[in-house]
Amino acid sequence: MSENYSNSELNRLIAPEIKNDEFYAAIHKIARHEDIKTILEIGSSSGQGSTEAFVSGLRENANKPMLFCMEVSKTRFAELQKRYENDFFIKCYNVSSVSIEKFPSESDVIKFYSGTPTGLNSYPLEQVLGWLRQDIEYVKNSGVASDGIKKIKQENNIDFFDVVLIDGSEFTGSVELEEVYGAKFILLDDITTFKNYKTHQRLLADKKYVLQKQNILLRNGYSIFKRSNDIDNFMFEEEKVEQFLVMNMVRPGMTVFDIGANVGDYSILFSNLVGSSGKVYSFEPTSSTFKKLQNRVENSVCRNIYAFQKAVFSENKQIEFNEFAEEYSVWNSIGKPQMLNPQTLKGYVPIIKSEIVDAITLDFFCKQQNISKIGYLKIDVEGAESDVLHGATQLLGERCIDFIQFEISQKMLEGLNRKGQDTFDILIKNGYECHRITSNGEIGEEVKGSESFYENYIAFPCLPIHFFTIVLNGEPFIRYHIEIFKQLPFNWHWHIVEGVADLKHDTAWSLPLGGIINDEIHRHGRSQDGTTEYIDELAQLYPDNVTVYRKPDGIFWNGKREMVNEPISNIREECLLWQVDVDELWTIEQICQARQMFINNPDKTAAFYWCWYFVGENLVISTRNCYAQNPQQDWLRTWRYKPGTVWVAHEPPVLAQPLLNGQWLDVAKVNPFRHEETEKHGLIFQHFAYVTPEQLNFKEKYYGYANAVSQWTELQRETKFPVLLSKYFWWVQDETMVDTATSCGVLPIAKKEKDNVWQFLQPDAQLRQKATIKKISPIIIIDGVFFQLYKTGIARVWQSLLEEWAENGFAQHIVVLDRAGTSPKIPGIHYRSVPPYDYGATDGDRQMLQEVCDEQDADLFISTYYTTPLSTPSVFMAYDMIPEVMEWDLANPMWCEKNHGIQEASGYLAISESTARDLVKFFPHISPELVTVAPCGVKSTFSPASLEEINQFKTKYGISKPYFIIVGTGGYKNTILFFQAFGQIHSKEGFEIVCTGSGGFLQDEFRVHTSGSVVHMLQLSDEELKAAYSGAVALVYPSKYEGFGLPVLEAIACGCPVITCPNSSIPEVAGKAALYVNDADINGLANALCDVQKPEVRSSLIAAGLEQAKNFSWSKMAKTVSSALIDATLLPLKVGEINLIAFPDWEQPEESLALELEHVIRALATHPDRSHITLLIHADNISDDDANLVLSSAAMNLLMQEDLDVSEGSQISLIGNLAAIQWEALFPRLHGRIVLEDENQQAIAAVKAENIPTFDLYSFSSSIKLA
Repeated sequence: MSENYSNSELNRLIAPEIKNDEFYAAIHKIARHEDIKTILEIGSSSGQGSTEAFVSGLRENANKPMLFCMEVSKTRFAELQKRYENDFFIKCYNVSSVSIEKFPSESDVIKFYSGTPTGLNSYPLEQVLGWLRQDIEYVKNSGVASDGIKKIKQENNIDFFDVVLIDGSEFTGSVELEEVYGAKFILLDDITTFKNYKTHQRLLADKKYVLQKQNILLRNGYSIFKRSNDIDNFMFEEEKVEQFLVMNMVRPGMTVFDIGANVGDYSILFSNLVGSSGKVYSFEPTSSTFKKLQNRVENSVCRNIYAFQKAVFSENKQIEFNEFAEEYSVWNSIGKPQMLNPQTLKGYVPIIKSEIVDAITLDFFCKQQNISKIGYLKIDVEGAESDVLHGATQLLGERCIDFIQFEISQKMLEGLNRKGQDTFDILIKNGYECHRITSNGEIGEEVKGSESFYENYIAFPCLPIHFFTIVLNGEPFIRYHIEIFKQLPFNWHWHIVEGVADLKHDTAWSLPLGGIINDEIHRHGRSQDGTTEYIDELAQLYPDNVTVYRKPDGIFWNGKREMVNEPISNIREECLLWQVDVDELWTIEQICQARQMFINNPDKTAAFYWCWYFVGENLVISTRNCYAQNPQQDWLRTWRYKPGTVWVAHEPPVLAQPLLNGQWLDVAKVNPFRHEETEKHGLIFQHFAYVTPEQLNFKEKYYGYANAVSQWTELQRETKFPVLLSKYFWWVQDETMVDTATSCGVLPIAKKEKDNVWQFLQPDAQLRQKATIKKISPIIIIDGVFFQLYKTGIARVWQSLLEEWAENGFAQHIVVLDRAGTSPKIPGIHYRSVPPYDYGATDGDRQMLQEVCDEQDADLFISTYYTTPLSTPSVFMAYDMIPEVMEWDLANPMWCEKNHGIQEASGYLAISESTARDLVKFFPHISPELVTVAPCGVKSTFSPASLEEINQFKTKYGISKPYFIIVGTGGYKNTILFFQAFGQIHSKEGFEIVCTGSGGFLQDEFRVHTSGSVVHMLQLSDEELKAAYSGAVALVYPSKYEGFGLPVLEAIACGCPVITCPNSSIPEVAGKAALYVNDADINGLANALCDVQKPEVRSSLIAAGLEQAKNFSWSKMAKTVSSALIDATLLPLKVGEINLIAFPDWEQPEESLALELEHVIRALATHPDRSHITLLIHADNISDDDANLVLSSAAMNLLMQEDLDVSEGSQISLIGNLAAIQWEALFPRLHGRIVLEDENQQAIAAVKAENIPTFDLYSFSSSIKLA
């Protein structure tokens, strides 16, 4: 092995470059959301950067893709393999991507270096050539296989990868592109250096690839290309709208029929949409055209198209087919249309021949091919559409065709002496509804016929909605629904079942609680609040749409299950069955959207929804996975109903279909829409469950919720939110939280006016008022995991911080993750329930945390104890570095997670200067500027106790002599030193010892030093600890290491003298208020135990301690921490030593915008202090992608036209929508605003940036200088 190989830089581990930035986020997004199966990462290093982004996304990709990681360095490969050894979907290869012969020559590199100004020119040429030689030498001598890309392809039978990241050797990007060309996505890093400069330029010029995203200002630039020949390449010039529809409706796995396929344009599009799991049946009757179709299919890569030379007709027989010239073959028809010559606009195009062709019906063909369902049927048969449908009566009658796209052409219909209405009538008769197609390919308005000269339509089985409501005393909310239902643009029916449900069957659950039915809640078995009369009025006004079901006067329903089953016999059609409780309010848009989701997804059987659950006029449950928000049953509200299904339960609801074996199939368990799917489409309804005294009175009686009215009234008087619902509703046994609707961004649909009359917001008013609700930002997630694990000092720190933030208002920005209900519930703090932490399942926990961060739209994450999400930026709180300093086993899972949290963090907090220094010492990659020191505070409880309180404490625990107090007994606390010193003092029998914060027994090694003295092993409350400190001779705290030393602070705040050691953070806390001894000096400590009894020493220490304690407060710590967290939300801006801001008007013409930004970038790139400058560009009214494209274009122009490389100069960052609290943190760090010719004056005024010093482009170079 050569010495060059042994000393190669490739043998060193390096920090990840792609980490928590926009490229990392883009990789994660592709890995998580795209339809992909194979990913190749060239240059995985040790797996902490881009690999992590891939892995975190792939874990959530339903396709379960495989990731192939390549790394040439043996050292880095070992770490990579170890990191992902338990992940079955990752294969790691220790290979060189290409062979040595394919590396560029030195002359190639010299030519590039000399002729193309890039970031590479920042390094001497000889150093660059040294890197090339080093890479080649390593491949030669390391023993790794070469041609790694080919190897992976061959071993895994891969022709083309779906995603490739090229980020390996500095010199092989172009060769690697040759090996992976054809991938669906190609991601390039370092596009302004030799590695991928030419690769990037080549893909830019390649019409088969489209640039999706790029930013040449991030490090050495990156870009993302997508192969354009996925679906777009299979689109054709005509019928674009219809193709958009097809792409919206046709899904993988579908069976599609293309009737009238011609030369196969639609067939090939269908083929690529349904994928390998789907099938396309293409029909074209004429010989010449069919041959072209056949040849085209054979020459394509489509292997799922089955072509048939047949006409699809109303009968199985031979028919005559009339043909036009080849260029007009799309008009070939069984009719004889007169088609105007499009060339001359005079005369008609002649039919040149006729051919006898075989015809077949769809019913016969499907039976012959054993096809029971057609997902998508396209009919383009030049006027014979009704003939096709007449031959599909069985398929239509049994609703076995999900979607039918058909064409109406008046000229073609005239050639057959037909009317387009025939086609519509057949479809409508068979229970289909027909719709226009909108310009963007969506389903448009319903139509019953057409007089259009030429138009395509889409038909699908009618999907009416049958709403059902069981009600007793439904005022005032029952009046809302009809105003919504009567505006619905499709068939609907409302089944209202009124009366009292006896407490039987699955309604009997309330009997053990004391539920009763008394005359107060009904009148003769019906409503007594006006609901009965209102329902009668509805039935008269809407006799075709409203059906009312009641028992005879005075008769109760046999439980709620009987009530919901009552309408079933009247529902004789397939439909959506929708439970609408009287107090559940939906909007028109929500109902239409949900119905459309079921239409677009015929395989879906039910839908779960979240709701905003009101427990007051403006109070809602703000947590999930809790009371009223149990995803296992709440809120299942919509089912795809077929006649024959029945309700087998109501609480929770179970709609079941009978099976042949006598069993029942729960419809909702087959294939429901889950909460995340419906929520994505805005389908969160409002449930006004506990908003009127009448509702509470009913629940108090019927459900046995004793004192419900009075407890609810107490909740309405509460002024500080959020609060625990269990504090007010005794029947709520979990950690459900209540907050104001306003805080949750919810606009109540129902509102009680001053005259106590309830009003309902109309749709237009909802939109107007909703636009005025401002979302709170930034959002910071705090994982309360420590509360689950321990109850020690760190828990005290975080509880104190949360209490302070609840008081000062910062709580609006935080959400605490409550691990299995273990977090302290503090009014004013928002909580979200999450599963308990398990050190054996850390990967799954990170994924869960990331999902929560995504759902909460979190800007930042901080853990109370070392947990991390996958990609959301995090801040690490360092309490101490004891494991590192004491050289504990760092392979312990707890310390592994600590290490991971430190490595992942974007910013750092430390509770003492000492801990901050040690953090940087053991993790030298951390810049000291990134560490904020936030010393702990002391609870107001800890103050000098009265003599009476001290005596009560001593009496309670039988303490009769003066005593020393110690906290903890083992390890680095060094308590043995105290016992050894105590054993040496002659008067030890005159003292007792109070030991708190440890177990119940004193260890023998300590006890041998205490003969003749009583040792009290105590667990004390804060009040007792205050008295214990105040009455003690001294706190003896001989610790060898502390992250802070909270007991020392608590003791001096209580007027207790302290004897301690001058180690780590202790002098920061105790100051001059302690006697210091060496942590191994037994005699020194023995002397101190004597000295502290001297009145003048004691009084001096007590006075100094009380004064020192004033320097520490939880409010001060809370302010420091909150400021650091807000600063951390600004870290993506990469604020530097000199920070400038500009407010361009993004609505100005793109050319002038790009030119103006080009001037700004040029001025920055030529500034003498450019490497110290950050330019912040305000861009809150344009997407980051669009803004980055404009900036990248300007930077690229400078590079190409002026050889001016801006990637190694100033930092340029985009500013989106910052909150006022973020602007407040940013303003003091801004040196000035660059004045532009076209500025966004509205934005400048909105963020109050008028007072920032201003500079024009021509003066700022001389005005802005590094201090």
